[in-house]
Amino acid sequence: MRFEIIALLAAAATSSAQSVVGTAYGYGAGATGGGKAAAVTPTSNEELEKYLSDDTERVILLTQQFDFTGKTTSGPGCDKTTCSAKSGGGQYYLGDLSCGGSDMTPVSSITYDAGAETALKVGSNKSILGVGGKGVIKGRGLSIAKDASNVIIQGVEFTTINPGVVWGGDALDMQGGNTKIWVDHCKFSLVGRMFVVSHYDGSEATLSNNEFDGVTTTSATCNDNHYWTMMMIGKTEKFTLDKNYFHDVSGRAPKLGQDGVNSYFHAVNNYFENMKGHAFDAYDGVSALVEGNAFVAVDQPNTEHAAGVTTFVSKGGDACSSVFGRACLENSVDSSSGELSPGSSSGFIAKLGKIDVPEPMEASKVAAYVKANAGPANLGASSSSAPAAEKVVDADAPAKVTEPTVPTSSATKPKPAATTTAAAAPAPAAPTGSGSSAGAAGAAKLYAQCGGQGFTGPTECEAPATCVKSNDWYSQCINSSSKFRRALGRYF
Repeated sequence: MRFEIIALLAAAATSSAQSVVGTAYGYGAGATGGGKAAAVTPTSNEELEKYLSDDTERVILLTQQFDFTGKTTSGPGCDKTTCSAKSGGGQYYLGDLSCGGSDMTPVSSITYDAGAETALKVGSNKSILGVGGKGVIKGRGLSIAKDASNVIIQGVEFTTINPGVVWGGDALDMQGGNTKIWVDHCKFSLVGRMFVVSHYDGSEATLSNNEFDGVTTTSATCNDNHYWTMMMIGKTEKFTLDKNYFHDVSGRAPKLGQDGVNSYFHAVNNYFENMKGHAFDAYDGVSALVEGNAFVAVDQPNTEHAAGVTTFVSKGGDACSSVFGRACLENSVDSSSGELSPGSSSGFIAKLGKIDVPEPMEASKVAAYVKANAGPANLGASSSSAPAAEKVVDADAPAKVTEPTVPTSSATKPKPAATTTAAAAPAPAAPTGSGSSAGAAGAAKLYAQCGGQGFTGPTECEAPATCVKSNDWYSQCINSSSKFRRALGRYF
């Protein structure tokens, strides 16, 4: 009983101390999200929707699964003859947007989850943070409102959004004109249409350390690989894709631009694995630097259309030196994959300015590193999302705690430790002075960590706090005069 109560209190304190891990970079640089706003922890679908929708600065902690599935509806659509949902393995197409052509057969009634029809609106100035791998949004996606800016989504899992129905909902969409957007350490799986999509007015964002899991039994390509992975086709799109894990997807991974529309992309250190289709698709007007990525068992690292775009550049060399102060990184393509086209016109790289990523690595290290660090379960496992000196956004916030992860389902099991990894960045120096977790006499401040496996900081707490053990991994300074302690005094 005593341990259970201590664990509950420690979990509550951990939630209150949760903050953004790392600092936004690339085309999402400058995002601070909710900043120093007091954290809120929604406990119902209605609360979550309310907290997300306005432009008020908020730090929104997701400590549970928010399930929007269960209420079904139906509507007309169509089915493919050559890859049929009715026969098993394919997807239905809701409405009439995809129903032209001789390969499509009308379907009078398609049953699907109604919750995904309208995504959850996200306004400006939000930090949406999954806590301990437990923040899951099931059955409904997020939509960043038109012209909304300064949004951080970190450590959140998106899943089960009408996976058998195209046009049944996207996991994350940007309505256009969105700037300072950072999506980090999230996971996307079992979605009927796009994992991530930006619309026609274009946005500026960084997608980093995310897992795009395409394993499905309802595939538009009838090969157990999700097809509708990612699409950025708006005017003046600017996206950084860094250290993401794409696997078991068969197309649009990602789709970059459309003919005649100018856009810029920097894709570095991403890992592509087991893809029965294509990774990059690119169109005239796109300026894309693709470097330091690894491809293993990928049928087509890029489409034939992308191969004809001269500014789809994937070759190493000196073209990056004057911009980034380093050479462009070579990509790695294994013998079971197709060819990655090199491109020929690299002059656009100068227009990227100093929009680089922290700690770029050679492609030979990418597979092990990304598999060990991508996704919500691995948030805080490395310094992959920011240089060591920039690991904490809010220096005045209590120290962030990384708890041992409890997966919410078989789809969120932590990855096994990699056998080889990139060299780790040096650990940040222990903070000192005002706002740090250590007091003037070397004691830890209220709510700071004071013990646990591998912890090397102070183990004493500033009065009146006491160091309370939650488990073998974590102990925290709890106020000895707090209402929690008074109410439960006999257990301490």
